[in-house]
Amino acid sequence: MNADIKTMKNKLEDTAKTARDTVAAAAETTKTAARHMAADVSSHAASAAASLRDAAEDQIDTARDALGDSGDRLAETLRRAAEEPAQGSVQARVLSAVSSGVSSAAGVLHNRSIGEMAADIRNLARRNPGAFAAGAAVAGFALARFMRASVRNHGDEGRS
Repeated sequence: MNADIKTMKNKLEDTAKTARDTVAAAAETTKTAARHMAADVSSHAASAAASLRDAAEDQIDTARDALGDSGDRLAETLRRAAEEPAQGSVQARVLSAVSSGVSSAAGVLHNRSIGEMAADIRNLARRNPGAFAAGAAVAGFALARFMRASVRNHGDEGRS
């Protein structure tokens, strides 16, 4: 009977060892599958992020080009308006100076990336914080006036 117990014990130990080996193999397979899955998810996320970034950059470039083209048209309009008053008059000089500034700004929009312009603005703000704050206030005021005028003109069109 002792021999039967030893045989049974050996069979149980073999079964336990086989079960441990099977569990260890399953755990390793699960770890490997999880690593592959994580790599796939990471790769897809990076690809989606790159696609979104590219689409955003395209939209920004399109808007920048449109704004530059609008600046070119505005500069040309101001140049023509500067030619109408008497040469050398204050109005002609102001319109000419504004036209030149708008033309320069349009050139910057056409020739520089958004990142470069943002870096220039950050550098200006660091070097001249007071001037930057004043410029931002003036730009905000001008934008508010423009928006208010646009809303009024839009409302007037709806009434007619």
